[in-house]
Amino acid sequence: MADSGVICVEVAGSAYGIAVADVQEVVGYRTPTRVFHSPKALAGVTNLRGEVLPVIDLGSLLQGDAEARPEAAEPRVVVVRERTGAKRRVGLKVDALLGLREVPAGGHTEVPAAVQARLGDLVVGVVSDPPPAFALLSVEGILNAPAFREVSGAAIE
Repeated sequence: MADSGVICVEVAGSAYGIAVADVQEVVGYRTPTRVFHSPKALAGVTNLRGEVLPVIDLGSLLQGDAEARPEAAEPRVVVVRERTGAKRRVGLKVDALLGLREVPAGGHTEVPAAVQARLGDLVVGVVSDPPPAFALLSVEGILNAPAFREVSGAAIE
C-alpha cells in the first residue's frame, strides 16, 4: 500500500486529519441556514453551486456539550464525500487548515482507549510521526454518527 495524503485541520484547538481521497474541495465558510429541530452539531445547510449541502460543525460534534467556543478567525468548510455506498456528501466546518501531510502505509496507530471511548467511530487512528500528532477522522463514521442517523439519509434504501 502506498503513502496516502491527508489534509490536516484544526478544530477546537486540536489537530485532525481527513484522507485526501475523501475530500471533494475546501470552500470559505458562509453562515448556513439552520434546520429546525436538527441536532446541535448540524450547523445548517448551504447552497454549493445549486445543490443543498449540509454543514456539520466538527467542533460541536467532537467536543459534545463542551462550553461554547469563540468563532475562528477564518473558518473553512471541507466538503467530503463517502467513497462507497450512497456517496453522501457533507461540509465539515473547521477552524483552520493546517496543510497536507503524507502518511506512509501503516503510519498510524490504533486510537487510544480514552479517545475511542469519547469519539467512537469518528476517529480511525492516530498519526504521531512526524510531529505534530493528529487523529485521523472517518467520513463514514461522521455521517453515521448517532446524532445524524435520522437526517443523514443512511436509513434510506
